[in-house]
Amino acid sequence: MRMLVLSVMPALALALAPTLVSERPVGTDAWQFRSPSGNYGARVEYSLGNTEFVPMDRFELRDRAGKTVYVKSGVQHTVLDISDNGLVVGVDFDGPVSGRAKLHFYDLQGRERGTADVGFWGRHGFSADGSVYCVQDGKRGLRVFISEGKELYNAGRCNRFAVSADGRRVALATDDAILLLKDGLRTASIPVASPFIRGMAFSPDGERFGYCERRSLYLCQVRDAALGFQYQPEDARRQFISLDVGNDLVVAGLDVDGGRGTADRHRRGSVVLLDATGLPLWQQELTYDRWYFAVPEVRFGPPGTFSVRTADAVREYRYEEGE
Repeated sequence: MRMLVLSVMPALALALAPTLVSERPVGTDAWQFRSPSGNYGARVEYSLGNTEFVPMDRFELRDRAGKTVYVKSGVQHTVLDISDNGLVVGVDFDGPVSGRAKLHFYDLQGRERGTADVGFWGRHGFSADGSVYCVQDGKRGLRVFISEGKELYNAGRCNRFAVSADGRRVALATDDAILLLKDGLRTASIPVASPFIRGMAFSPDGERFGYCERRSLYLCQVRDAALGFQYQPEDARRQFISLDVGNDLVVAGLDVDGGRGTADRHRRGSVVLLDATGLPLWQQELTYDRWYFAVPEVRFGPPGTFSVRTADAVREYRYEEGE
């Protein structure tokens, strides 16, 4: 079902339009690595490296208040992934030529609980609850680990993936379809017209799943992959870059591609907030001086908040839902 775009904000959909509550420039944060919601972060000291990569010599994990949780020295990690409950995966990335990586799984006390080798390092990340860690191995497919480093299953090759908050469900985008899995077993398949999926996300309760390609955003029911709505912006120059799915709302980031030589090409975009039926509740224009393929990046935070990241700044918004 195609959803028509309405420009009138419906009454009582939001008690108040989202309000910008903070803005910080990108690259000014003293914590080089953060968990998705900022519950934990890491300060890093680097050792000598080369043109391919610079390994760490030391990292210090801190909580949201800035209190030190533990310190690890003499490591050779080049990447840290941190969950919102303080679990860490340190990655020894061998550089873009070989693409190999070694994963080191740390518990909350900084003890190494397991390791794993990756054939070619790709997309990666924890589930929201930290129960599983996923990495897209370019040679072996999407590999799903528990926090102690034991591999649960290999979900297969894909172009992009998403993992549910509880770690039990995974979505894989292939050239022809998006495959939905639960505990490693396929439960549904969603045909796609284009292999170039730009974003995928589960709702926190695991009941809905959203994805976007260049011109369309889709929301589906997880249990049977039934389409809830399809949303397209009226302005054909606006292209979806990212999305996130809440239990009741969807937020999306779009970039304006006006064509080569136009002044606003990749310098102007927007963020739109949709209700559960695909109705736009609020939209705001964005401007930025620098662009790359992943911005504007949107993400829901604690209840009643979401953030929008560009290459220049991170903006945090607060909203109140109506009755």
